[in-house]
Amino acid sequence: MAMEFNPNDVQEIDQNSVEQSGPQYPSIQWHYGDAKAKKIGGMDYCGGWFVKSDQIEEETATAAGWTKTTWTHDTGSEEEGFWRREIEVSVIAARRRWEVVSDFARQYFAWNKYDDAKLAGKASGRLHLLCLVKGMEDVGPFVLTLKGMSALAVEGNRQNSGVLTKFAQTVITAANKASEAAVKKNGGQPARWPYRAFWLTIGADRDGKDEPVFTEVGKDKATSRVVLPKPMNLPAKAEQVNLADYYIGKALLTTVNDLWAVAETNWTHAWDSIAPTAEVAAEAAVVAANSTAAANEDLIAEYGL
Repeated sequence: MAMEFNPNDVQEIDQNSVEQSGPQYPSIQWHYGDAKAKKIGGMDYCGGWFVKSDQIEEETATAAGWTKTTWTHDTGSEEEGFWRREIEVSVIAARRRWEVVSDFARQYFAWNKYDDAKLAGKASGRLHLLCLVKGMEDVGPFVLTLKGMSALAVEGNRQNSGVLTKFAQTVITAANKASEAAVKKNGGQPARWPYRAFWLTIGADRDGKDEPVFTEVGKDKATSRVVLPKPMNLPAKAEQVNLADYYIGKALLTTVNDLWAVAETNWTHAWDSIAPTAEVAAEAAVVAANSTAAANEDLIAEYGL
């Protein structure tokens, strides 16, 4: 039986109870590669970016240089999709949260609630970057989803420069200096450039022979050798940057500016206040009581894989 819809009924709903996930964009994941898969080659060995086949049309993916492949997970399950070793992106917006996985549930915590996440178990950082992908601009924005050490490699921290840090130190610094010089010459108000105005190439780490570079992460017995994302085609210094090689152009800049405004309203801050349900919180208390060792790990170790 159909029910008459009354838009005013929404006034009776506690707004703090409304899901805040924001719009859903197709996602691109990071694959860590595996040194034992050298004979197989491709994504299994080299690592890189993976997009599921249900996220994009095959014709669009292959035209943009993606290779059809299958991701075999540790559980033995498989996902069909497409792989590229590196992609060029315009980084529009970012959001972060902590994730804790236990036998009972997966919990999410706001980025400023690390202590709460740590008490619930082993906390791993999740980074989402909303991006346009070069060659697939017409598809619309994708979300690059990175967890643990891949997220740390892209964002960086006080001890380690990440992909975005190096991008800011070179391309963004060069652009800001160019604009500052133009203001001094022609007048006007000084302004700064955002990441989204320039293409950034992020790819799987490799050596001079194009072989994947495996980095050991973790500590004690819980270590792994993985391929991490690195910036590609960036000069060492801002003075060496040719901005024409990176600028997305005025027309596309208008597009990404509009996408940034939309994201700022209903995507970027959707994780700013995440509270686990009472049931999950109660289960987390049990997990925390039996996981004191995990609760005592330092931040970098807990960033996880």
